[in-house]
Amino acid sequence: MPTLSIAMIVKNEADHLPRCLASVQGLADEIVIVDTGSTDRTEEIAQQFGAKLGHFKWCDDFAAARNESLHLCTGDWVLILDADEAVDPMDHAPIRALMREDGPQAYRLRLRSYLRDAGQTTLDSAPIPNQSNYVEGREFGYYTDFNALRLCRRLPGLQFVGRIHELLDPFLESRGIPIATAEPVIHHYGKVLLEREAYKKDFYLKLTEEEVVRDPTNHQAHFNLMMQAMVAGEWRTCLKAAETYTKLKRDAPYLVFLAMGMAHQNLGNPALALQWLDQLLAAAPDHTVALTYKAHNLAALGRLDEARAALEKAITSQPGFSVSYINLAELEGQVGRYAEARSALIRGIAANPTEERLFNSIVQLDLGHMGTAQAAADAWEAIQALPRGGRGEWHRLVAVSLLKEGKAGPALAVIRMGLEAFPGNEGLERLKELCK
Repeated sequence: MPTLSIAMIVKNEADHLPRCLASVQGLADEIVIVDTGSTDRTEEIAQQFGAKLGHFKWCDDFAAARNESLHLCTGDWVLILDADEAVDPMDHAPIRALMREDGPQAYRLRLRSYLRDAGQTTLDSAPIPNQSNYVEGREFGYYTDFNALRLCRRLPGLQFVGRIHELLDPFLESRGIPIATAEPVIHHYGKVLLEREAYKKDFYLKLTEEEVVRDPTNHQAHFNLMMQAMVAGEWRTCLKAAETYTKLKRDAPYLVFLAMGMAHQNLGNPALALQWLDQLLAAAPDHTVALTYKAHNLAALGRLDEARAALEKAITSQPGFSVSYINLAELEGQVGRYAEARSALIRGIAANPTEERLFNSIVQLDLGHMGTAQAAADAWEAIQALPRGGRGEWHRLVAVSLLKEGKAGPALAVIRMGLEAFPGNEGLERLKELCK
């Protein structure tokens, strides 16, 4: 049976490393961890799990650090992981089965990024409701999937390329080694770590800008800069990087067209945005994120019927994407069609019954146009679906409505429910005093 090395680079990952390393017990023959300067308990935890520990002086080069981890591996195969990732036990046997002698030498696995809500996206991917059978990630309601090269035979000279968003693909492609796609999932929790994502946004943008300066004819460098500029909202940088990429590389992935569209949209050029989004949609008519952005630009040009149709198509394409419902409700509200706006949100809640943003939207719509009684009724429905949602505002709204009806007892019960979910909430504490 071929042997498997887990190859990782880490820095200050004491909070996440135990979950990752526990998840590969029984799968890995060897765990190789290269530390790039931790000051917490990362190294101690690695040693507790029996990892082979290496050290690398950080030099703003992810490929260099990754290559040090490959250098220390001795297994026949290598599985690349980060500390904020895990492998479910259900996929241990399938991963082992991929490592047969007569099969492909490298595999793209599904990188599943978990999300906090249905309004998040990862670049051009809309969220998918989490209805899988995996234990890993069960606590999160949504995710996006992306195929990433993570499992590879430890070939002579195997190495990563790229200071950031480092890849094994160029090494294999340059040698004519085909890359297969397989079903096992790498469960990624980084997108729910909001403070880390905020730090990475600025740090990664800086690295990609430096990469383009160092290697201005490298199309992948411009692609990386485009991606990071999208994340950072640096739209002129994003547009320039995307334009340069299209000059250097004939066949552009969908993300480049989306980036062009988003950049022009945010720079106030809706007509130009539509040109790029329509090119993407010509190749992928059901691309949910592109349809949602197309609707925004159509509305900006006063083409409201077309915008409505684009959002309806986005909803049909991906019912789990709450942004499409919210945008449709806003579009209807702008032209005074408040009943239709509320209907859009109700449809969204039916498709996403635990999505807080949709409940907040319908409560706010009610307060502005449907009356406080309807707002309180919808707030109560929201509380039933999400007892810890609304940050106390839903509970306060319901309690105030009950107090106006002279129902102090039921109001107090709702207030206590709210304080159990949100201890010390000032608005609820004040209402509690009124009930005495």
